[in-house]
Amino acid sequence: MRIDIPMPKAGLTMVEGTISEWKVSEGALVQKGDAIMEYENEKNTIEYESVHGGYLHILEPAGETVEVGRPIAWVTETREEYDALMGGGAPAAAPAGESAPAAPAAPVQQAAPAPAAPAPREQRRVRATGLARKMAREAGIDLADVPPGSGPDGRRVAARDVTAYLEARKAVPAAVPAPAAEEDEVTAIPWTGVRKTIARNMMTSLQQSAQCTAMCQVDVTDLLALRRKYVEGEAYLGCRVTVNDLLCMAVCKVLKKHPTVNATFDGQTLYSHKHVQLSLAVATESGLMVPVIKNADTLSLAELSLAAKDLGQRARDKRLRNGEQGCGTCTVSNVGMFPIDLSTPILNPPEVGIFGFGRTTRAPGYLPDGTLAPRDMMWVYLTFDHRVVDGLEAGKVFRDLQYLLEHPQLITA
Repeated sequence: MRIDIPMPKAGLTMVEGTISEWKVSEGALVQKGDAIMEYENEKNTIEYESVHGGYLHILEPAGETVEVGRPIAWVTETREEYDALMGGGAPAAAPAGESAPAAPAAPVQQAAPAPAAPAPREQRRVRATGLARKMAREAGIDLADVPPGSGPDGRRVAARDVTAYLEARKAVPAAVPAPAAEEDEVTAIPWTGVRKTIARNMMTSLQQSAQCTAMCQVDVTDLLALRRKYVEGEAYLGCRVTVNDLLCMAVCKVLKKHPTVNATFDGQTLYSHKHVQLSLAVATESGLMVPVIKNADTLSLAELSLAAKDLGQRARDKRLRNGEQGCGTCTVSNVGMFPIDLSTPILNPPEVGIFGFGRTTRAPGYLPDGTLAPRDMMWVYLTFDHRVVDGLEAGKVFRDLQYLLEHPQLITA
């Protein structure tokens, strides 16, 4: 009896998966519960355990992207059933002592006739004066190439003809052979798996929401100073606090004050959330992952820091568990480790807001007493769905976020 194995569905939004690796070979006997395959959805790499035992036939090879529910393999209970479905298997080898029929000999190609050697240059006696012959010999030129005209009878090559010929050769630049054109190399990179899903989600986000980005520059001199103090207390805190941890903590504070931004929108209904489910944009080799810190607004700075590091590392290692992506209420995207000042991040639907932070740069700034001093400045930006968040609300969000970042002692208050 043949039992089909369909492409599994991991998550409500999964519509297709990419087979990363078959862990067993064609025709192998597998047991129920054996890990036989790994596949990728839009969020993670997942190991598939067979729910049926039997002899395996692979329908879709590794690297193939398959719709959810479509068969990727099948198993049979007995080897006889497998062989019958496979049509008897591969052709049998020739019995010992018998040689396989010889392949027909390839037709012998006749050698193409060798190209004829260039005809030798016609030898002719050149009339020239003795001085002209001596000058040509010393210059290494052939007198046959020198046009005559100034000899006694106008038909002999004279010294003046050789001189004119040599001067003319100097005036004409030597021909430089053109470099051979290097053949281009084109590598086809199939856009499958996680990257294909990310690309589709990005286009869907832009097409189905009214996205607008606003930005402002913030003085983070005191924020960086506070972070250095937390680093000094690393042993006491049990973690190394980063600038991103403080930024995430500040965003949680602001979102609690502005529930319209801490929300999700399906196009018809706006859902405001009591707690902040903070999505973190994490760059991985497979593309952008967005794990979620659950109830981030209820965590201390140390707890938030540890959660962010744990999720970020497991996202890069493709070890996120089901439920650790999706269901976020707002996203933080920090590109401060790169030479990027400004950006326009794309919303992560159904969220209505995503905060972005650029690099820190040194610039002159005025202190409250009017003194000009070097300050650490950072661009902060917010992309929001203008169907939900208007300019007035965005302005209030920036005002509160700027105040927190410039008075960082309030972030953990």
